[in-house]
Amino acid sequence: MVAAHGEADLRTLIGKMRDDTDGDSVSLGELKDALGNRAFGPLFVMVALIAILPTGAIPGVSLITGAVMLLLSVQLLLGATTIWLPQSLEERAIPRDKLLSSVDKAEPYAARIDRWIRPRLTELVQPPFVQLMAVAGILISVSMFPLALVPFGAFPAGLSMLLIGLALTVRDGVLAILGIAIGA
Repeated sequence: MVAAHGEADLRTLIGKMRDDTDGDSVSLGELKDALGNRAFGPLFVMVALIAILPTGAIPGVSLITGAVMLLLSVQLLLGATTIWLPQSLEERAIPRDKLLSSVDKAEPYAARIDRWIRPRLTELVQPPFVQLMAVAGILISVSMFPLALVPFGAFPAGLSMLLIGLALTVRDGVLAILGIAIGA
């Protein structure tokens, strides 16, 4: 399903990970390419989920997720239209069958989420407001480093970045406001 004004909804973007990849394994670079110029939002969402789910309590995970979100936020601030990742991250791959299983499990949830989020206040997810979200992302990401000392201490920062990522993904200014407010 495609939302108004040609914007892809969350379920469609998740489906692109299945439909626009092939082979026995899928690298992060291939996923990034499948999502194209819409990759910032979904990558923020994926990394934020790692930070807020139980994986976030594993020592060091908050440092890694904070560093990746910081890298993405700086690129967003600089107006990048495509994402640059270090080659070592681009080459990280997962078996395609695990990706397909995850996509199949995520699609029903994405369909439910799509009922609540949609393009709203879209001017808040376009320049220059995207750069304001990027600055918020930088500050929130940096806050994750000291919060890494406390199990689940980075949860509020991760939740904030999850909402900002969803806002960028579906062009929802209301979620952008909520994400920045939680980050503050």
